[in-house]
Amino acid sequence: MSTLPYQLHNNIALLCENSKYGQALSLAKKGLEKAEEILGEHHPSLTPYLDKIAEIYELQGHHHHARSIYCRTSKIWEETFVPEYNMLSDIFRGKRKKNKRKYRFSYQNCLQLTPELHLGTGDNRKCYAHPNNPGLCIKVDKPWNEGLHNSPFKRIKRMIMPWLADFSSNREEARFYRTQSRFLGEKFYHHAPRCHGILLTNLGPGLVFERLRDDDGNYSARMDSYLEENPGQINHVIRLIETLYKDMLQLEKLIFCWNKENLIVQQKGDNNDRLIVIDWKSEGRPNNDLPIINFSSYLGRRKMYRQFKELVSHLKKQIN
Repeated sequence: MSTLPYQLHNNIALLCENSKYGQALSLAKKGLEKAEEILGEHHPSLTPYLDKIAEIYELQGHHHHARSIYCRTSKIWEETFVPEYNMLSDIFRGKRKKNKRKYRFSYQNCLQLTPELHLGTGDNRKCYAHPNNPGLCIKVDKPWNEGLHNSPFKRIKRMIMPWLADFSSNREEARFYRTQSRFLGEKFYHHAPRCHGILLTNLGPGLVFERLRDDDGNYSARMDSYLEENPGQINHVIRLIETLYKDMLQLEKLIFCWNKENLIVQQKGDNNDRLIVIDWKSEGRPNNDLPIINFSSYLGRRKMYRQFKELVSHLKKQIN
């Protein structure tokens, strides 16, 4: 995770304020060239330079050039998490050393993640508190061959059937944030944490997200933990679920993760509580060998509706 150098950022901002987009673009490109000389052409820390160049192209009305830059950034992000994959090695050997990866950039200045920073573990990733920023957390893929979708068989299967879940959950979620979330506007972030880029850690490349807090400053709780502490708030949570479902339909987003472990209750006060979906790697991607719903938006919406109703029904049973 990185930002533009302070002085460069200010100079570009000043030029853009005065509609001197050509000069701003030239300055941003020079900054990118210097960064590439130091980091290489594939380092994720090039992101703020590339995004700034794309932003200037957008201001100039050169949307085609902006899309080209965004595509380059997306490719850098994806290759950071899975820089290379040789299916033949899985077919003939089936094994790989846990951390033996060949990155296309110099892997230095890693952030140290220690056991006491560990927040939780999923099927494919572990989440850690940022050691230097209490407002952030970092998701790191499990070592090679330890994730649910990261085994020789799963990797080979996905290469044959690319609609299946990626064997790098970080790559899949990075792809979503780079290609979709930035077009959805603030309505999307009403139900999703913001992604703050990539950090290189001693455990591998990590995706950095905001760590959600309630209005009182405490960290927001998962739905299951929230209901354990507030058993009388089931109807309130059901209303939040219904709002989430309606907003997803409005955004034309399909999510297939309607479970209490994947939803955070953020308490905002004044009846502004909301549900936050903390895992967007499987957005719209059911992990079925023959995903018929991928060919029909109607069937996709029906599947989401069914899962939404199952969660609501499960909660209502707890009231009776």
